[in-house]
Amino acid sequence: MSKFLPRHTLIVAAIAVLGLPAYAAKYTVKPSAANVETSDVIDAQALNFGFPLGFSPEKMDTTADPRQDFRRYAAGRWIDAAKIPADSLNMSSIAIQSKVVELQLQAMFDEASRASLSAPKGTPLQQVGDFYAAGLDEERLTELGVKPLQPEFDRIAAIKDKKSLTEALARLSLLSNDALLLGLQVSTDPLDRTRNIVVAGDGDLPMGLDNYLKPGNRPIRDAQLKLIADSLVIAGSAPEAAAAVAAKVLAMDTRVAAKKLTPLEMRDPAKLFVRMSYADLKKMLSNIDVDLLFSTLGLPTGSEVVVIHANAVRERNAMLKELPLADTRAYLEWELLRRSIPFLTPAFLGPSKAFSEAMYGKIDFPPRKRMVAAALPGKLGHPIGQVYVARHFTPETKRDAEELVQRIRAEFRERIEKNTWLEPNTRAAALQKLDAAKITVAHPQDWIDYSGVDIRRDDYLGNAMRSNEFSARRNLAKLGKPVVPDGFNEPSATLPTVVNAAYSPGRNGIEITAAFLQAPFFDAKADPASNYCALGAVIGHEITHGFDSQGRLYNEKGNLSNWWTDVDNQRFIAETNKLVGQADSVEVLPGLHINGKLAVGENLADVGGVSLGHAALKKYLKEHPEKNKRIDGLSQDQRCFLTWAQVWADKSNEGWLKQILPTDPHPPGVYRMLAPSQHEATFYEAFGIRKGDPMWLDESLRIRIW
Repeated sequence: MSKFLPRHTLIVAAIAVLGLPAYAAKYTVKPSAANVETSDVIDAQALNFGFPLGFSPEKMDTTADPRQDFRRYAAGRWIDAAKIPADSLNMSSIAIQSKVVELQLQAMFDEASRASLSAPKGTPLQQVGDFYAAGLDEERLTELGVKPLQPEFDRIAAIKDKKSLTEALARLSLLSNDALLLGLQVSTDPLDRTRNIVVAGDGDLPMGLDNYLKPGNRPIRDAQLKLIADSLVIAGSAPEAAAAVAAKVLAMDTRVAAKKLTPLEMRDPAKLFVRMSYADLKKMLSNIDVDLLFSTLGLPTGSEVVVIHANAVRERNAMLKELPLADTRAYLEWELLRRSIPFLTPAFLGPSKAFSEAMYGKIDFPPRKRMVAAALPGKLGHPIGQVYVARHFTPETKRDAEELVQRIRAEFRERIEKNTWLEPNTRAAALQKLDAAKITVAHPQDWIDYSGVDIRRDDYLGNAMRSNEFSARRNLAKLGKPVVPDGFNEPSATLPTVVNAAYSPGRNGIEITAAFLQAPFFDAKADPASNYCALGAVIGHEITHGFDSQGRLYNEKGNLSNWWTDVDNQRFIAETNKLVGQADSVEVLPGLHINGKLAVGENLADVGGVSLGHAALKKYLKEHPEKNKRIDGLSQDQRCFLTWAQVWADKSNEGWLKQILPTDPHPPGVYRMLAPSQHEATFYEAFGIRKGDPMWLDESLRIRIW
């Protein structure tokens, strides 16, 4: 899933909370369809250091020369005023949006927690309200400690052989909706999206690969040892035993990290998706009863499977044979605990905070309400989305966004038709893929029915586990059935309450969330440049993802397929190598550069987005000449490029940058503010930038692929 936005991380008991949405200026929260009343007013401008969230000349530093330092000229006054909050790692317009919608959600959750006392069981209002209330009951959570986990700890302690280990893995995968050592899920076949297939993969690792493998990251590994040991002590272990388990866990994770695909390798589907027979899977997992695992999860045996991170899966299987069973039990206990910590006693916040500070430097925890509000969407995404959309989204916004979608799509189609470097067969396939792409706005047509999930007011961890099991079983039940994609259901990318737009190469589809359709990306009262070069550019960004270095490996149906001639393939790579070089040259921190190869897909999408947004703006202004006027002394061309730059103006924690640059394909804002515009001739004309100026990018280094 290609995401428009990177993670904007808020440390909440070691949870990475994704960027959420917002409104510009001042927004009054309206009564919802559930007849829950509120009079909250959210002053986004006050949160944004006195500046509007959308484009504003007030953010500019007009004493700077755009030919010398366009970033400073575009947003210097905002950069000077902005401060990173003590409980955050990044500050930007998007981060301010996150705060605004966080407040919207908190108000919504507070109201729901009162109304749920009389709401019918299984309704979104009851589930959201009671789940939230359970998370806020710190006194009860403190009193319970880790007792809610004890039955599962007992089951893990009872593991004595391959059979009981397999049964435990199956149960834990359902309770966590995740892979502890190994996981199975159902997904569409990468070679045939009309059918579902079983996908196997190893458990995730809590730290990036570099933190396990690079000698210079030893302090972070030491902090991870302390986090594990201190957490296990809170859970009831003796200090010496906890320290011993921590060492074993780190050693096991380090072995797996050495076999994992790197972030760059994961962008290659041929390396990521390893197809094999069921018999070969059993050989790969010789120390697990694969037949029992499949049958326990309700999956038929014998069919072909896809394995992700195959070498890491082999390494986990090898460790099951080489290490004492006691080590595996201890590992599973920790893996279950670390996934459960956000839903247990607040005592665990201490170790989590210490680890966060080792990663990023001094950082505070937000209030309990923020932590709970951040955790809920991942467990009740659609019930929360239903309530949110009813309150905070309008049909008019959907209509306006869909009009922009059609304009940007038409511009892209015209470019493909007029393309001079693609051979006819490749051009025809590109048009076919564009026409088949499904672009949906705001929210799903059909909401997932969570009404059968038992959400209780006094069982925070149980609520999370029952929600996890509901999602896991619902996924597993898809095998053998017609493919029916779940709309707006990726917790980190496309829930209606996530501020994001995302392209899925496997679906050849784009989803633009309801939460995203707000300032600075969209404002019905803004001038054309502000909308076309924010939301329009995002739409263009996502469409371009279907034709970037990764997306182009899939055809119009989302199947892995090479529809490129050798000549076109070579031309494409030669052009994108210019983007690789442009990004590699940028030093974000002393000695720390952007990884151009990792970021090339996002950077190509940004170039396409800015170009398409600007071109669609010019056509709109021809149709509506009365709108083509200077505002605040700035032309529509100038406001276009300034709008894009202001969206990406940011300040980031250095520790966070060091962690994210090696793993996240999205480059930081300091790069995105300027680099995409440097490939547009109009950018130079708009600001009088000439050859020899620091902001000039030589024509030979500019790309014009789409």
